[in-house]
Amino acid sequence: MQHFDVAVLGAGSGLIISEAALEKGLSCAVVEKGAWGGTCLNRGCIPSKMLVYPADLIREARRGGVGGVTYPEPQIDWAKITRNMQDQIDANIALEKEMDARKGLTTFKGTASFVDGNTLKIQLNSGGSALITADTIIIATGARTRIPEIRGLHETGFKTSESIFGGQFPKAPYESLLIIGGGATGCEFAHIFSAFGSQVTLTALRARLLRRWEPEISQALREGMEALGVTVQTNFNAVSMVREKGLKHVTFQDMSQGGQMTLSAQEVFLAPGIVPNTDMLNLPAAGILTDHRGFVLTNNRLNTNLPHVYAIGDVNGVEALRHKANYEAEVLVDILFGTGKRVANYSATPKAVYTSPQCASVGMTEEEARACGVRPRVAYNRYSDIVAGMAMGYLPGVDDGGFAKIITDESGRLMGAHVIGHQAAALAQPFTWLMNAGGPRQLNDPGSLSPILRSMVIHPSLNELTAWALNNFKDPPPSQPLQ
Repeated sequence: MQHFDVAVLGAGSGLIISEAALEKGLSCAVVEKGAWGGTCLNRGCIPSKMLVYPADLIREARRGGVGGVTYPEPQIDWAKITRNMQDQIDANIALEKEMDARKGLTTFKGTASFVDGNTLKIQLNSGGSALITADTIIIATGARTRIPEIRGLHETGFKTSESIFGGQFPKAPYESLLIIGGGATGCEFAHIFSAFGSQVTLTALRARLLRRWEPEISQALREGMEALGVTVQTNFNAVSMVREKGLKHVTFQDMSQGGQMTLSAQEVFLAPGIVPNTDMLNLPAAGILTDHRGFVLTNNRLNTNLPHVYAIGDVNGVEALRHKANYEAEVLVDILFGTGKRVANYSATPKAVYTSPQCASVGMTEEEARACGVRPRVAYNRYSDIVAGMAMGYLPGVDDGGFAKIITDESGRLMGAHVIGHQAAALAQPFTWLMNAGGPRQLNDPGSLSPILRSMVIHPSLNELTAWALNNFKDPPPSQPLQ
């Protein structure tokens, strides 16, 4: 039985921990059953954004006339778009090889489960098993698409982000696509495929899209997507599926109006939320606690109820965002190998949904602020109210193109910022830095980089260009004597 100083379960953001452990000269095991890089690289942020950018270009070209520039109908090179996407996914191969070569690191291709608080049994992909022990264990196993109980689902067939980016990407845009799920993934795929010419229907179980966002954002998103030709149905619960005559037919219960409706499409894409990858970990054997959904319970030091076991990323149920997972990994590196003083703070967690229109948010909604006993002050401004927006063709009373909503308390302390419209992610990110500008005076002198260094940066977004530049400082050259 091999013993390690640190064992990391999952090769996504958990690799930040393993890198730090190796730099300290510690022995480290990484257990991963699938491709390295986690959800973000293989089936999430990165491949989807390789599709969002060309979709955005198509949208911009089609509305160019409002600014006085008319383009021909965009020609789509689907094979090139697919290659660009797959090239990014294939980065996992080089990542795994690079880590395999690291001294002090042992990798296991398989699935880990707890035998007790310090012992793990690894069911190897190649067959057989291995037993290891570790002083410190980090659970970073992520999450996957929740598969709802729909009669006839498996017989009819469907796609998820795991399958569509896992070898089942279509050879051409679907003629028609039915999406079940009104969250970030469902909304982004609706934007992508409708831009590429698919007839898209987007359904949501709840009363609105992006249900945890500001209601005005949700409503504006629905109106914007419908204006682009996406059919949106809310309060729709899928109950059965069948395939007939080359189409997939899904029957929904209309939760608001009553009765049933059947919607048909060439393909069905499931995005009704996620479930944590904890069901194979045998957490009860170690006494590790979860919530009713199976997410691992952690405190602000990323601890589970066992002092030597930690959980980061999607698996702990606090926002399924790669930049949040990376942030937690960085906090945990400090806790395990640094000052030990950092704690996780989620009050300024930014997020973006790359739909058309784009949405971004950080901090509390107005409703959440009121629930905290705050009497919020709320400010709005619309794209059609500023010259830059007017230049893009957003005119008052015609097409306002979106808005910003800023929330403070009565003293002016920033509580939240919410944007829908062109480059929303870039516009919301600075408020994240402002919300991290509190703290000891020595960290926040005018011009200090501290708020940026302590902030999460929306991933993937252009904000990373400047924020990540701060990791690349070089010593200045020696001064030269005056001639």
